[in-house]
Amino acid sequence: MASAKKGRDLTDWIPGWMAEEDSGRKSACLHFFTKPSNGLKAGEPFEILTVATRGEDGLLALREISISPLGSHGITAPKIGDVVPGYSKESWVKSVFDGVHMKSEIDSLHLQEFLSTAVIRKILTGHIIALHFAPILRQRQMNKSMKSGVKEKAGTSFAAQGESVTRATARIFKDLQAWGETRAAAVIAEAEDVTPTTIHNRLQLARAGKYLDTPGKGARR
Repeated sequence: MASAKKGRDLTDWIPGWMAEEDSGRKSACLHFFTKPSNGLKAGEPFEILTVATRGEDGLLALREISISPLGSHGITAPKIGDVVPGYSKESWVKSVFDGVHMKSEIDSLHLQEFLSTAVIRKILTGHIIALHFAPILRQRQMNKSMKSGVKEKAGTSFAAQGESVTRATARIFKDLQAWGETRAAAVIAEAEDVTPTTIHNRLQLARAGKYLDTPGKGARR
């Protein structure tokens, strides 16, 4: 019998497509704005590209953000229910990654002067969640398409090889806060489909282990 528990549908919240290189040291996401539920308020549909790098210090740096008409990158906006489709169309991203380290880091706080908080959260928080949780989200998508009676499979862990879930949670939490997410713990809980209390308990363990600073709020408003 299929599991009664269904993962939260984040289709309208996370990017419609993602590519990465060097184990996440380079990542690019396309965020589609095609209807009110995923951010389109008026006018023609469009897409936003975000590109990031991760340095030797482990910090995630936003290197590019660009707004283009829908379809500009040759990637079709996903259908309802698709969550970060697979890597079958990665060829477009080669030119995006070439020379990415030559671009200056973008301060996410400056985006508030040009974009709404909702849009900033969708593209920045969405990028981080897609980067860390893509295997889980893809498996969740596959589970939704299974026939009744077929046993669902659990998604791949978001922790790196040899890394504890507590340390992985702390790492993602720091990425979210660095990019201004004020609800970092709640966001991780939604993506992982666990209770916020579970995440807070892990963060307490991380602070006790001295690999996460004391509580602090993200800077986004």
